[in-house]
Amino acid sequence: MRAETNFPRTTVTPREERLREWFTEGLDPLQKVVDGLDIGWGGVQRWATARMEPVEGLHLDFACGYATFLAQVGWRFPSAQLVGLNIDFAGPHALARSLLSEAGVTAALVQADARRMPFADGSLGSASCFLGLQDVEIGFGGEGVQAVVVEAVRVLCPGGVLTLLDEFPFDRLEALLEGLPVRVKDRAERVLDVRWDRQAAEQAVALYAEGWTAQARVEDGAERRQIGCQAHRRMAAEMERQLDTQGYYVPFGPVRMVAAIKSPAKIG
Repeated sequence: MRAETNFPRTTVTPREERLREWFTEGLDPLQKVVDGLDIGWGGVQRWATARMEPVEGLHLDFACGYATFLAQVGWRFPSAQLVGLNIDFAGPHALARSLLSEAGVTAALVQADARRMPFADGSLGSASCFLGLQDVEIGFGGEGVQAVVVEAVRVLCPGGVLTLLDEFPFDRLEALLEGLPVRVKDRAERVLDVRWDRQAAEQAVALYAEGWTAQARVEDGAERRQIGCQAHRRMAAEMERQLDTQGYYVPFGPVRMVAAIKSPAKIG
């Protein structure tokens, strides 16, 4: 297992703070708190890249969304050749290019379905996915998640490392890798360094319920409203539970990380 290290506060942490200020420019103070979580995810992104094996050559971050994790990978491994893949770079995700530019990170952005990645077998040195599997599941179900992981392993070169980070339990993350030519080499989890009061929590729940509805990719208006109401009720119930039991709200997590190395190709 790779020993955990920390970003020097004199280098990366100020970058993260500046990027967060840019990302939330013009928002009211409460919105800044909630939307600002996307940059760094409560310290989890810095922790995750600190545990990763050194990224050299081509690295793919798939289901990359705003590309916030891709920015962190670029800060940690400035010599890596980065590629971000997402099913769209429209709507909110259109901000990805500007975010990377503001972060000072160079990456090629590829618009494609992660279930059918447009890369050759064994062509990438490493790959990662930060909280993207849950978005795939909302839109395409468990079969979609499995297809994405199979594709990620396919495009990875022998000896390359796949790093999956999500809220899924460890047994589910590892089950996604069963039967594939990989072996798990690291597993860890991290709780977000976030404690929100009711005011921030309620705004966050409303925002995340909207996001869930968008990820569901349902066209029918009535069905979309039903999905949104169900998501909001579920999230609000969890918010109330946390506020009652601990006096604050942690919006996500813990985030669990599983890193797997692809086995060498068989000869003969």
